[in-house]
Amino acid sequence: MPPKVTDVQPSADNSHVLEEETARAARRIVATYAEDFLDGVTLMSMLGVEPKGLIHRKVLAEHEEAQPKKATRKKATKKATKKATKKSTKKTAKAAKKTSKKAAKKTAKKS
Repeated sequence: MPPKVTDVQPSADNSHVLEEETARAARRIVATYAEDFLDGVTLMSMLGVEPKGLIHRKVLAEHEEAQPKKATRKKATKKATKKATKKSTKKTAKAAKKTSKKAAKKTAKKS
């Protein structure tokens, strides 16, 4: 007769330990690849391996409060005008060089 086959299901305690170990390893990997704390918390929440008591919404709200508010519109317009003036200055300088070269050639031909 063949040997008796029994189900080899892990016990509930054993599976809980395995889940916790897997989550700990996943947190370690996320921490390695995360660029900053908020990025790490976001990735852990997305994977469902965040530590107990960590709530992504609260962390995000604290992070936004800590960030200084910036006036991006004013800076963008200043940069755009600076670039435009630099380009126009370069164009006029090039045009001036060309006209001076042409004038020099004409005087050389007349002499």
